[in-house]
Amino acid sequence: DMEGQGEILRIEERPADGQRAFRTDPKTGLIIDETISPLPTPYRVARYGSSPKQVAITFDDGPDPQWTPKILDVLKAEKAPATFFLIGIQADKFGDITSRIYGEGHEIGNHTFTHPDISNISHGFMKLELNLTEQLFGSRLGIRTVLFRPPYSIDQEPDTADQVRPLETTQDMGYITVGDKIDPNDWRENPRRTAEQITADVLAHLPPCAANDQRCGNIILLHDGGGNRSETVRALPKLIEGIRARGFQIVPVYQLLGRTKADIMPPLPGNERWAARLNWVGFWLFDIGIKGITWIFFLGDLLMTGRLLFVGIFAIYDRLRHQGYGTPAEQAAFRPKVAVLIPAYNEEKVIERTVRAALDSVYPNLRVIMIDDGSKDATLDVARKAFAREVVAGRVLILTKPNAGKAEALNLGLQHLRADEEVFVGIDADTIIAPDAISHLVPRFINPKVGAVAGNAKVGNRVNLWTRWQALEYITSQNFERRALNVLGAVSVVPGAIGAWRTSAVRALGAYHTDTVAGYRVEYEDLALAYTEAPVNANGLMRQRFRWSFGILQAVWKHSSAFARKGALGWVALPNIVIFQIMLPLVSPFIDLMFTVGAIWYFLQKYFHPESADPASFQRLIVFFVAFLVIDFLASSVAFALERRRPENREDIWLLSQVWLQRFAYRQLFSLVLLKTLKRALEGGRFAWDKLERTAAVRLHPSKPRDSVEAR
Repeated sequence: DMEGQGEILRIEERPADGQRAFRTDPKTGLIIDETISPLPTPYRVARYGSSPKQVAITFDDGPDPQWTPKILDVLKAEKAPATFFLIGIQADKFGDITSRIYGEGHEIGNHTFTHPDISNISHGFMKLELNLTEQLFGSRLGIRTVLFRPPYSIDQEPDTADQVRPLETTQDMGYITVGDKIDPNDWRENPRRTAEQITADVLAHLPPCAANDQRCGNIILLHDGGGNRSETVRALPKLIEGIRARGFQIVPVYQLLGRTKADIMPPLPGNERWAARLNWVGFWLFDIGIKGITWIFFLGDLLMTGRLLFVGIFAIYDRLRHQGYGTPAEQAAFRPKVAVLIPAYNEEKVIERTVRAALDSVYPNLRVIMIDDGSKDATLDVARKAFAREVVAGRVLILTKPNAGKAEALNLGLQHLRADEEVFVGIDADTIIAPDAISHLVPRFINPKVGAVAGNAKVGNRVNLWTRWQALEYITSQNFERRALNVLGAVSVVPGAIGAWRTSAVRALGAYHTDTVAGYRVEYEDLALAYTEAPVNANGLMRQRFRWSFGILQAVWKHSSAFARKGALGWVALPNIVIFQIMLPLVSPFIDLMFTVGAIWYFLQKYFHPESADPASFQRLIVFFVAFLVIDFLASSVAFALERRRPENREDIWLLSQVWLQRFAYRQLFSLVLLKTLKRALEGGRFAWDKLERTAAVRLHPSKPRDSVEAR
């Protein structure tokens, strides 16, 4: 039942169940008498706030940085009070405007935090919306407000019990629900209402009210946010003038209630002010977080896009330029003796074919040194049995030592290099090198400034999604980047799968180091192919990349002083590692999060509050994100094209179809890896081999239906 006049609602009585009693005929079982006592009662809702010569001007959906200040200017000039029902998230975002509204003496009401349709949300969600906004007002202004207006004017004139229940919730929380009967629909866009129409509509529904005029009342609804409010701003001076000309007084809502301003917006008691300060810190951190994620998104997007363009241009240049040293005759004559070092730990499944592939190299003057690093399986026995003849012939040297790690194993091999072995090639025990790989690596050492040469590592066991993704990564990230850095003399990583080293340069450093050849140039040779076994699942991939990222972090720390020096290492290689291999991967999930949250927020706003949805911001978000995806795909396509230098070097073009999914999955995975790496670095401690289970599934040219090496 609805009683009284006005737009302010209060539940006076709540539903009560009745009781029914009846008697039945003992013979027939039929009801012969019925009484109901007490009778059931419905909600009784009172309307009040009606006044013959007073009206309140109210504004919804602000504050808005463009329109609210203009409305405040008009109100100040006209000396007219108003009531602003603020959306919490807007009040937080534009806190200075919120403070101005309160500071200039206007009333403030709660309009929820995100402007949802309260008829479509749960009781708990509704309480959260109101409480967040209340806490915001307390932290920003040091007050509470008891005024509430539901978004979309939902349930301001309830007809059913279900429609009354939200009013019951807000009343139980201490709020007074403020309705509005004079609504000129200034929010309407198509067609947009003019200032003249808004003014005429309001003035036509001022008291006294005709019996059939459902829009006549004392509370005027206007909007200062949620869309283009230029006509509302233009109408306001004429509206105030027209109201006063008809003998009405413009008052705050509290005067329609017969209360004081202190009753409606009481200051926080002293015992709650500390909590309000903490809430202020919380809202401040929330703002900083939102802005920070936004900046991370746009800055990260720009950095990654710029890097792709940079790498692409230099990689193409590297492919087009003449890369050899010396004349063809000099290259043919340059045939120094080479040793191939193969450290092995628990590699019984693959060690024979790895050594065999090295021995099958077409390069003359070659010797293989296999170093068993205290394997617990039959690695040493397999190697001795398989290469007994080669050991006797001097083509293979098999060493063994207690387990101490890969670097120590390589250093043992280095100690057994002959004086005339000017170059050594390091390959992993799970890697098959192409027959001509060493022949392409060695000519680079004609240049005495070259200390190491990185080969072209490829994934040789493309047996599932994870290994195909790694094949894609090797092509579009690792090798693509090395091509660009090769132009600048800034190749910073020689892959363990295949890399050649000048023996004298390494010995000058005192031992083999996986992180540097100080004072020498490191180059990249894309024709020196090696096929390595990649992890076949996410766990294995994370373990491998943890090992890699830990080594990279150690190298950066070791050579941090190089940042202050000129040259490729300090100006290109190390900044590239820090920014694009450490910092951006750490925050890259926030880029995906920003896009996802931004899209969800836009569609929620579009659904719940279409007038305030900002299509320009969403379009900007889409443009940046899509531009990055397109450039990434184009750069990946260029990387594939650069691999097509020879028929045996060509790649499966269908891998490109997975580039976006692979990038998304890798961003999440590698951020976890880097977090774990930083944790280990802070804790300290040594790093072991952390071996992966071998499958012996590597094939030469895995993108083509060739036989495996095992069948050779």
